[in-house]
Formats: sequence, C-alpha cells, structure tokens
Amino acid sequence: MMTTKATHPRRNFKIRQYIASKSIARLTLDFIVINTILATLLAGVLVLITRDYHLGLDYIYHMYTELFGKEPRWSLPDDQFLYKNIRAFLATISLLSPSLFLGMIIYKFFVLRRDNLVFRRYCDLSNGGSEQYLNIHFYISSSLRLHNLQFTAFIRTYEKELEQASADNYPMNTFPLELRQDAFYPLPFNYVPSRFRLPLFNPDTLDTPCAQPQLELHDDGTVTVHTFERQIKLDPTRGDFCQIYVVGRGEVPDLQSKFSEIGSYQIPADIRFEPLPEMQTAYDVRKQRFTVKNWLDF
Repeated sequence: MMTTKATHPRRNFKIRQYIASKSIARLTLDFIVINTILATLLAGVLVLITRDYHLGLDYIYHMYTELFGKEPRWSLPDDQFLYKNIRAFLATISLLSPSLFLGMIIYKFFVLRRDNLVFRRYCDLSNGGSEQYLNIHFYISSSLRLHNLQFTAFIRTYEKELEQASADNYPMNTFPLELRQDAFYPLPFNYVPSRFRLPLFNPDTLDTPCAQPQLELHDDGTVTVHTFERQIKLDPTRGDFCQIYVVGRGEVPDLQSKFSEIGSYQIPADIRFEPLPEMQTAYDVRKQRFTVKNWLDF
C-alpha cells in the first residue's frame, strides 16, 4: 500500500502567528480590505453575467455594505435564481466575518500575553576591569506588575563549511551562555530602561577549557565561540552566522500567570562597539513616577 509522503517543513498556526504579531489597527484594516476584495469579486462576476457594466460600482457598494450587516437594497428582477444564491452567500459571510473579527479581538486582548518586554535594537560593548561585556538593554512595557524577572541567553551558530559534513559535525549548534546576578530582577520597575551584562571571552582563561561557552569578537568582523570541546570560528562573509537569543521569564501576580518572551541579536552586525547614548532617567517625586528622556534612541 502506497502512502503519500508529507511535505516538510510544516508551517502550522500561520493565522494565529499573524494575529499575534499584528496590531488591532492592522487587523481591522485587513478585515476591511478582505471584505472590499470579496465584494469587488462578486460584483465582477455579477457584471459579467448580467452585462450591466454601468452598475458595477453600485453592485460593489451594495455587496460591501451587506457584508457589514446592512439590509440589502438591490435586486435582480430578471434573474431571481442568481440573486437568491448571491444573497444566501452574502448572508452567510456577513454572519461569519464579524464573528471571526470579534474572535481575533478577544484573542488579542484576553488570551494572548505578549510584549511585556521591549529589547533595544542594538547591544553595545563595555569593559569592566579585565573583562568585556555585551550590554543588553530592555524595559518593561506592560502596566502590570512583574515579579521574578529572570533572563537567560543562548548563542546559535551556523558553520557553512559543515553543510555536507557527517552527523558528528553538525553545522548548526546552540549553547547556553553565562549570565551574572544582574540578569535577575525580583521586582523590576515598569517603563524604566534597564540592562544586564553578558560576559565575553576572557583571554586570561585561554589555557583553560571553558566550563561555559563564551563568545569572542575580533576586529576583522569574525567571531569565535569557545566551548569545552572545541573552538567554533565563524566568518559572516563566507556564509556563517552567529546569533544571541535572550529569553526573559517572569510572573504576573495580577493575572496569577507567567510569561516568556524572546529577543535576538545578529553578531556582530547588531553590536555597537562605542557606548550607546545613555537613557536619562529621573524620579518625579510629585508625580511619584520615573521620567525618561532619549527614548528616540532606544
């Protein structure tokens, strides 16, 4: 018995992903555009059948308004069968489409929890004693109080020269990176720019195998990832890539729930080797809140 082979890769939940990633204004615009296209297509079919070309715009208007629930104010006296079938189709769509749109709004407001964290577009390089760091900047964009905000970081690599290699030398690898205590915020402030540091490779440990993977940046734009087993040398100009993923996890006591969000940086393209402009933060005693300047640079 022959079986049909599944097509891969599968891309599941594309509609849900689209709803999750777009704003309410964009979803509303999409809803209007889809109804406009549908009304235009139906009107075009009707014009081709009836040959009433001069009524094309009227048909578009009547069908468009009917899709939004308005009572029909048009008819086809010479072709009742066609008219009734189009009317039945429009009535079905006008019943389903508002329900689907309302469902998307409910999904956005009451089910989906996202964008509690906003990561700065770039990270910057800094020095502390004999160590170098990447500064990861973020702020909490939610008005809800967050608790136990904890960051973890991973580095993902791809070595193009290993594309045809054996399974022992897989071209794609992911490693956890070491973070310090400043990556934990028990009770963070909302709308206040903050940062934590990601330690880079320390030359003082050059002769010691790395217990934790470490990233080393070179002046020529190449990158070396030091691991316990080997050193992975990456050159973006030959098709390699290196990415840092930052995952923020925390609790939302007001909702009795947890959240997890992710940010990513291309290395070295998203690194600024000069310090980024500092955010100017001050506490307003009278208003009992923080004020921040220089948001345009975030």
